[in-house]
Amino acid sequence: MKTFFFFGDSLTLGVNDPSLRGWIGPLSLVSGVPVPPATFYNLGARKHTSTSIAKRWKSEVEARLIPESKPRLLFSFGVVDMAAPAGKQNLSIEASVENARTILVEAVETYGKRNVIMVSPFPVVNLEHRERIGKLSASYYDMCADYDISYVDVFTKLSEHEPYLNNLSDGIHPDEDGNAIIASVLHEHEHIVLWMNS
Repeated sequence: MKTFFFFGDSLTLGVNDPSLRGWIGPLSLVSGVPVPPATFYNLGARKHTSTSIAKRWKSEVEARLIPESKPRLLFSFGVVDMAAPAGKQNLSIEASVENARTILVEAVETYGKRNVIMVSPFPVVNLEHRERIGKLSASYYDMCADYDISYVDVFTKLSEHEPYLNNLSDGIHPDEDGNAIIASVLHEHEHIVLWMNS
């Protein structure tokens, strides 16, 4: 029985989506993974940085696993890391990358390389914030390449996707239509298809 765990911030959680499904719901539908027996856990949390996720991900997986589970883990964060409330960035790129490295290496060691995947942070409307996210995404990509961990860059495509950017009514979070765009872009990527169906 496949059990999918999605870790991230409010963009994973689906804040601003009145359907309450975020992008995980439509991704599960378009993937064709049968539910049941598969189980999907949305473990996004508002305002969580990579530091917050590093502290909680393992215990949250362990609390939900049952003996027949075949766990698949997806991590997508960084937008909160690169936010700069009151002009001060929450985390440096170096600290964020180190958090991601620590999370992913332990996840791979525990659950296997083919069962762990990282998705880039998503673009926002504010250009300075978006630029920082872009630099972070590129650094995540390089780190994942160094460790041969699957990385899915949706930042680049969505940054050039006007319907998606125009959907961000608060400048950050998509609604139901925007989350459907995310799901569609993700499902086009071979790493996601393999992660969900292999």
